[in-house]
Amino acid sequence: MARVFLLALVVVLMVGCVAIPVGRSNGGMQLFIMYQVGMVVRVVNNCAPFLDLETVNGVLVQGLPYGSSVTVPMVSEPFSGSYRQMSLTAKGYTANREYLGSLTATFQLSTYDGSRSAVWEVDHLRLPNGRGGCR
Repeated sequence: MARVFLLALVVVLMVGCVAIPVGRSNGGMQLFIMYQVGMVVRVVNNCAPFLDLETVNGVLVQGLPYGSSVTVPMVSEPFSGSYRQMSLTAKGYTANREYLGSLTATFQLSTYDGSRSAVWEVDHLRLPNGRGGCR
């Protein structure tokens, strides 16, 4: 049994697994295990009745209510260089699913610095031609 545990530990260390602690409102800690360098983003909805959070890989969170927050782990692509960018898009909707606008945040990462965490407060949205906003 000890050999299996030691082998698993070596494999985890070889693939660059990183644990990021993120504080929670109740004083506890939330732990994310990542197999590559990544970002853990706490998104706070201070704008729209509902937010959807998307990356290039698809929808991560759907229907985040106003005044709520969610922690989103994002893992970078393997073998994509030392300096990496990761984008997260927030799309706002009314209670009737009417589109209000969107906003994209881009996070910079370096394999030399490792994984990190950030807080993103979505307090405005944009539409083409300068229109858009919160309700």
